[in-house]
Amino acid sequence: MYSKPQRALAEVLGTAALVLVGPGSVIATLTLAGKATPAVTEADLLGISFAFGFIITALVYALGGVSGCHINPAVTFALAVTKRFPWNEVPVYWLAQYAGAVIGAFGIWAVFGHNAVVFGMGQTHFAADASTANYLQAALAEFIGTGLLLLAIMGIVDTKAPQQLAGLVIGGAVVGIILIFGPVTGASLNPARAFGPELVQAIAGGTTFWTQYLPVYLVPGLLGAAGATFAYDYLAKPRLVERPIQKAVHHEDAASAAVS
Repeated sequence: MYSKPQRALAEVLGTAALVLVGPGSVIATLTLAGKATPAVTEADLLGISFAFGFIITALVYALGGVSGCHINPAVTFALAVTKRFPWNEVPVYWLAQYAGAVIGAFGIWAVFGHNAVVFGMGQTHFAADASTANYLQAALAEFIGTGLLLLAIMGIVDTKAPQQLAGLVIGGAVVGIILIFGPVTGASLNPARAFGPELVQAIAGGTTFWTQYLPVYLVPGLLGAAGATFAYDYLAKPRLVERPIQKAVHHEDAASAAVS
């Protein structure tokens, strides 16, 4: 069992890496696009979704055995409400995830400089005055998207699922979800991921969308995650795992110890 500081640090580093690579890929795409119209094409969206998927895949295998690799307040919340994770550790994980998201966003600013501010620091937001989406549609997109992500997580870490595929399945699910919901809300699927770039953009003096955070990116994400996890428990019971990703990631050292 890793100590609480070790697990918290893993969540900080994991969430920072997620924000640096995921939203950072958005800034990289817009930087390369220049004055091209549209700035982000379907091919670009595919590339961005793969950036998110690949970094999450790597982080699951790298950090899953340490902290469970939640790197998402919605994941932590869903595991806590379904009694897979202790409530007294939720504040520690949330603080670590939000801190990591802010660090990752500062990394984007450090790497891309003025372009990071001009292109929005990889924020997730939607045009509320456009015909493409309103607050209800945006909230529904985040609710469903985050719920689908949690269904994928719960399914692949089930005791009857292939134990070595957790990272690939979770990363692949993120790719698919972003391809669908990315054009609507940016497909945050993660309240910390939405918060970090927003805060750093505010510090940098850029345009912000704070009014969208609570009703679209925080509450629907938490509710969608919890709802999907309860639904999975109803369907899959009694095949429950106490600490999902942590137990789904194979450890060579543990295997060797068991043999000896």
